[in-house]
Amino acid sequence: MANEYRGVGLNGGKFISDTASHTGRWFSIVATEDTTITSISGNIEGISDIIVGGSSPLTLSTNTALYGAFDEITLATGSVIAYNR
Repeated sequence: MANEYRGVGLNGGKFISDTASHTGRWFSIVATEDTTITSISGNIEGISDIIVGGSSPLTLSTNTALYGAFDEITLATGSVIAYNR
């Protein structure tokens, strides 16, 4: 039953708006404002290459969502809601 509700956020989540490293078990990360991510880990192959391998960190526009199974995120700027799996 928990999986039915996670898609609409009923499993809860975490609002993140600082530059500390945060860990959890999230299925989606949604930017609540333009947000720059300095590190992220999860089950998306190559996602860390987007963050550290490019010429600049990953920037998500407001309301942009990433889907997968994430377990760590660190922001440089902005804020996100990380929705629980």
